[in-house]
Amino acid sequence: MSLKFLLLKQNLKLRACVLASLACFFAVQKSYCSTNSAPKLNQTTYIIPGAKTQAFQYQLPNGLRLIVVPDNRNPIATVHFMLDAGSNRETTGTTGLAHFFEHMMFRKTLGAPEGNYDRVLNSVGGSGNAGTNDSFVTYFTTFPSPALETMLKLESERFKHLDLTEPYFSIEKGAVISERKLRVENDPLARSQEFLRAITERETSMEWLTIGTKKDVQDMKIEAAKKFYESFYTPDNTLLVIGGPFEHKTVANLVNKYFGDWKGQLKTQHTKLPTDYFTRDLNKKFICSAPIMTKRFRFVYPSSHSDLKSIVYSIIFQSLLDDHANGTFERRLVKENLATDFNFYKTYWQNQSYPVVATFSLSKNQSFEAVQKFWEKGVDEVFQKPLTTKIKKQILKQLAVNNAETAERMTALTNTILDNTFFLKNFNAVGAAEKIAEAATTESLRQWIKENLGKNKYYITGIVPQEEAISCQDFFNDFKKSHK
Repeated sequence: MSLKFLLLKQNLKLRACVLASLACFFAVQKSYCSTNSAPKLNQTTYIIPGAKTQAFQYQLPNGLRLIVVPDNRNPIATVHFMLDAGSNRETTGTTGLAHFFEHMMFRKTLGAPEGNYDRVLNSVGGSGNAGTNDSFVTYFTTFPSPALETMLKLESERFKHLDLTEPYFSIEKGAVISERKLRVENDPLARSQEFLRAITERETSMEWLTIGTKKDVQDMKIEAAKKFYESFYTPDNTLLVIGGPFEHKTVANLVNKYFGDWKGQLKTQHTKLPTDYFTRDLNKKFICSAPIMTKRFRFVYPSSHSDLKSIVYSIIFQSLLDDHANGTFERRLVKENLATDFNFYKTYWQNQSYPVVATFSLSKNQSFEAVQKFWEKGVDEVFQKPLTTKIKKQILKQLAVNNAETAERMTALTNTILDNTFFLKNFNAVGAAEKIAEAATTESLRQWIKENLGKNKYYITGIVPQEEAISCQDFFNDFKKSHK
């Protein structure tokens, strides 16, 4: 290639850059020019099978994932952030930071007066809240749709420029300390659950409650908070869902306008589970006492299955468990005076184990041994049952009803998208769930039961009235001594 050609090519590039800059300079006020690349549309899909609502999934060059849900049925909009910045991002000594930011994010940003977020939100007629989990932290607002740009500008400030200085840090730290006293230290059941969790989830990032340990919350430092914010409040660690009467490209461009210059990159990976995590506590009982009246027991199956299929099969299992001439499993328990309530579910935590859990509440005079026998008999009965066409139709009908209810409300659609994308890693999870249910067979269900609900594949936790066992505090202390 000749030198003359290279110089010509370089000159053309320079002219293109100058022209682009001039175009931005002379653009009308409503237009937006950015040195950032445009958001990339990765996927479009119908969220609910048979419904008309579509979702458009974008990704900004800085890694921010955006899903836009155009919905013209009403003028209300919703903006929902979900960050992989839950308490399983913490380490021993820094617990409570994830929940702390749920408070701190509403306090103050650099260059804005304290309380500015609430003032602007209220001025546009909006409302908002936040929540923290083991796996995530989420921030969500609803507001009249004409205020979208105002809200995006407001949101971008706290995600990019949070003011982590005094006195704001200490004010919110004090609020967290007070909340912990109310919700944990003054609640015998919650405090006992904290002790048991520290045992069964030992050596993992699930060892502590989301609110953090008492000592860590009291000793929380600004430096640790700043490090957490810089490490996990990054664009590539964030999922943003926006729904309302919008055109998806317009929303994507607005998000790029206010979040395109959000800097930061996730560098910390999730801690790995101990190699023996799924087997170390099988057949063990962790039962202790607290000043409570009702006995609480959990059968925990530490299953390593974390896909959508396993969640659907847990629904199929419960449907067969409840398919009985004498009523649902819970109704039979209560009728035979074995327990006061029952619940069965498969959890789905991000980047962590996905246990299957059965919970029972018993009155003082009811026997745990009788409940355990009844539960194991119920699992065995389901294993022996065929998966009939009738049951599959009932499950598909249940899914269809849930889908129809979800499609009616923007907030429900948003939550469904967040679950699908954040936890299940499947943008089309709702439709996929129906296909999994349709394809299920008696043999495949039995295989799932063998792998997830075997008789020797669970451990038990229990909290009982004071006179029936050692206190949970002493139980925890003894466990620590024996595992040094």
